[in-house]
Amino acid sequence: MGIHVSKNQKITAFLLFGFSLFYFFSSLRLKLGTFKNPGPGLIPLGIGVLLLLCTGFYLARVLRAGPPGKKKQEQGPRGEKNYLAIFGILGCTLAYPFLLEYGKFIVSTFAVAYVMLVLLKPSRTLFSFFLALGMAVGSFLIFSLLLGVALPSGFLENLLFRIGG
Repeated sequence: MGIHVSKNQKITAFLLFGFSLFYFFSSLRLKLGTFKNPGPGLIPLGIGVLLLLCTGFYLARVLRAGPPGKKKQEQGPRGEKNYLAIFGILGCTLAYPFLLEYGKFIVSTFAVAYVMLVLLKPSRTLFSFFLALGMAVGSFLIFSLLLGVALPSGFLENLLFRIGG
């Protein structure tokens, strides 16, 4: 029924949470700035908050879990490796910079994210399509409009700039 964890997993969870706390409080020493004019501490602070959230949830999950027992069947087949997904994601990561030249940012990011998501969960292609589309458009808007990063732009990117003001 529940997840069973070992002592090593609990130690790892505490160490990860401790590192997240250290990272978060270290980032508070840097100047934050604003979203329009970010200082050197804005991105590290955001990463620190996300690290705290993720490791906090992981620590809570590990602490709520029971001791390791005989119910290994409920955890699913952990011994199986999906080599197609592993090498496909590696290939997508390596091909992405070359795709940016031809497809520009939104198309290239959408294509790579969609292929990676389908490789991970082939049964959820429609969900993967919309998630990849949202990730591509969302990351373009965040990086280009909000943070002012120059990204490879084509027709779709220019259209979003016109719509966004």
